[in-house]
Amino acid sequence: MDHKYSIGIGLNLFDARAILLRDDGKQITQIEKERKDITANETIKVLLELVEDILNSSKKYRERIVGIGLALGGIIDGKKGIVYWPQRQDSSYVYISIPLKKYLEEKFKLPVLLENDANACVWAEHIRNFPKYKNIIYMFSGVGCGILIEGSLYRGRNGAAGELFVYPHRIMRSLLGDFSFLAHWPLDLEVTKRAKELIALGKNTSLIKRITPTGDLSIKDIFNEAKDRDRLSRDILKEAAFSLGVKISFLINLINPEAVIIGGGFEEAGDLFLEEIHSVIKKFSFSEMRRNLKITSSKLGREATSLGVSYLVFEENPLHK
Repeated sequence: MDHKYSIGIGLNLFDARAILLRDDGKQITQIEKERKDITANETIKVLLELVEDILNSSKKYRERIVGIGLALGGIIDGKKGIVYWPQRQDSSYVYISIPLKKYLEEKFKLPVLLENDANACVWAEHIRNFPKYKNIIYMFSGVGCGILIEGSLYRGRNGAAGELFVYPHRIMRSLLGDFSFLAHWPLDLEVTKRAKELIALGKNTSLIKRITPTGDLSIKDIFNEAKDRDRLSRDILKEAAFSLGVKISFLINLINPEAVIIGGGFEEAGDLFLEEIHSVIKKFSFSEMRRNLKITSSKLGREATSLGVSYLVFEENPLHK
């Protein structure tokens, strides 16, 4: 059989990954790079390196590669081929636009598909693990989520759907209550910042042995210590799960999904994190909305981003059909 192939590039919280996928779902090649400084310049640099590396390692398939899929954070206008990246300006954010599709197509002479990372993840989980589920939310830890409605990705008018937050304001309170929890959240839910604050206050924790001489502490360290039953690490993850669980409850009440998948790196947080999210959702969502609702950690983990966008290249590239 004369197979076709797609390249999928996924940029995640911890790493960046490139794969060559065959049209029957077999993964042929993969390349990974760690990410340390997640900026616009670093993103473009690692992206170009990954495309060049995967093409160099896939030369015998070159004539049968139908396109390149790129999944990353930000607002992705796939129709225009533009990525809008948020940049802080004073107390709010402005967006810089980068015409990545045109640039990459000219450079690599292949069709390019741009997709939001959460959308790619929900599509991968749907194809690989939940093909019978037509309404799914894939939850990232920051502001974004991927939404599948009636078997199709919901991107909104210009690709910006799924960004559940409000811009912070000096006063985040009304007669109805405090809504500051809907402000922009960092990717790690400030887990590492919270840990450092509590360590500085002299709290007893095994995390102390994980801190590097330069004062760095990774979220993976907190996950691992929580699994080893460090009390402080577990309390921090419970706090983060509460915040994420409240946001998920909003989405459950709004969309009424069949499944909610926790990803974006926090699928590695373990059972404690997932159990706490279950508990929070039970408190904050309508019972009818969560009846028969499946809440689970991502089964694909960091593979979901590159895998999902590879599948979407086949789905949307006319050369493959």
